[in-house]
Amino acid sequence: MVCEECLGELILAIISLLIGIYLSLKFYKERNNFTLYMALFFLLAGIGWLILVISKEWVLGIYELILPILIIIGIIPQLMLLFFILTFLEYSLTRRIGAVIISLLLIILHTFIPQYRIMTIVATIIIVANIILFILNWRRNNDIKSLGFSIGLLLILIGESLIFLSRLIQGIMLFLTAIIWAITYSGILEKITKK
Repeated sequence: MVCEECLGELILAIISLLIGIYLSLKFYKERNNFTLYMALFFLLAGIGWLILVISKEWVLGIYELILPILIIIGIIPQLMLLFFILTFLEYSLTRRIGAVIISLLLIILHTFIPQYRIMTIVATIIIVANIILFILNWRRNNDIKSLGFSIGLLLILIGESLIFLSRLIQGIMLFLTAIIWAITYSGILEKITKK
């Protein structure tokens, strides 16, 4: 069986890791918390996508065996985004940690009653909230990177929601996300918009 989405996942993994490394280096120079959150998100997401691809039939073919581990790996970047949202909205550290713990408990609950798709609901809420937050940040601060990041998240969400039609569609959405994020974090758009 051909893995229709694997190429998109692999490219997104590589691009995410490269962006994560770039932002990590930038953080060491600037010491900006926002840059740190984004660097961690991209590094964790990149590692997650890479492990996902390696586990599938393209390489090891152990996807079903390690599915619970993949679920945990996949939710970590999303929890990072949740923590970021709450930090941005100036919630106290206690509330931020509480929200992450509640999310983790819901995800654990999902493993016992997967038919209710609790994890999908939690992940969708986190992603949609981040899309809105980054679009608002783009509008307020004319930050083109926020727009690019939110478009990428939207494409991932669309890809996930269309898996039932075709995994190839999901792969294409992931590939488009990788291209948009690569362009966004390369600085090309900032140079164009400044002219």
